[in-house]
Amino acid sequence: MAQVAKFDELIVNGIRELSKREKEEVLNFIEFIKVKEDKLFIEYVNMRTQKAIEAKKKGKAFYSLEELQREYA
Repeated sequence: MAQVAKFDELIVNGIRELSKREKEEVLNFIEFIKVKEDKLFIEYVNMRTQKAIEAKKKGKAFYSLEELQREYA
């Protein structure tokens, strides 16, 4: 238990030293870790991947990451 508390302290102290932008990236990464094994998320990624492959074959434009995140949310 003490080892986990020390680990938590190292994480928090490391985050405190980051810039605002870096903290936002950490939050985004944490959210990614939480949802990466979510079945619905995996199905969504697979569906979007298939659409991207089809779009590429047809010479169409791709969505930005922000557009995909808004659509999934």
